[in-house]
Amino acid sequence: MSIREPAARERIRRFEAEVLVHLDDLYRAALRLTGNAPEAEDLTQDTCLRAFECLDQLRSSAAGRAWAFTILRSIFLRRIERQSTHPRVISLDDIEASFLAPGEILRDSYEALLPVQETPLAEVREGLARLPLLYREPIVLAHIGGFSYKEIAQILAIPLGTVMSRLFRGRRLLRSELREGRSRTRTPS
Repeated sequence: MSIREPAARERIRRFEAEVLVHLDDLYRAALRLTGNAPEAEDLTQDTCLRAFECLDQLRSSAAGRAWAFTILRSIFLRRIERQSTHPRVISLDDIEASFLAPGEILRDSYEALLPVQETPLAEVREGLARLPLLYREPIVLAHIGGFSYKEIAQILAIPLGTVMSRLFRGRRLLRSELREGRSRTRTPS
């Protein structure tokens, strides 16, 4: 199929309109999941490639964002499975400082996350990176991706109640991580 053909041009236009518009969000989520910029870039690129190849499976343009995040998650989980035989340590020093705007992790209005709001961004990133994937994933989707609970349930293929409980427990673990981190820095050695 040549790019000059109307069908090819339409496919590219559709891909740009329904998937590429979410590229920054995909990258931020990939960065939070992987913990370092090079892997996040690879994950985002592989996600876009798979989305382009499977664009015909996208039934509704309104679902493009959730669909792309589902692909990102699927590729990420496959990579984890492959790496499980060769575990590696991710350095928190590799996490870039510019990917998360202040307050971006605090979108839920009912959550009183004062310890998080008063914590330097680097500490929040480190605390989030220490969370088990089971809890980190929904937090990344909710607070960085901006997805609703229902959308998160669809992306993760889990019941809505499970999303809510994982978010609740994940936030509680994150608060605990941040409090422990603060007490370690305040305690004289």
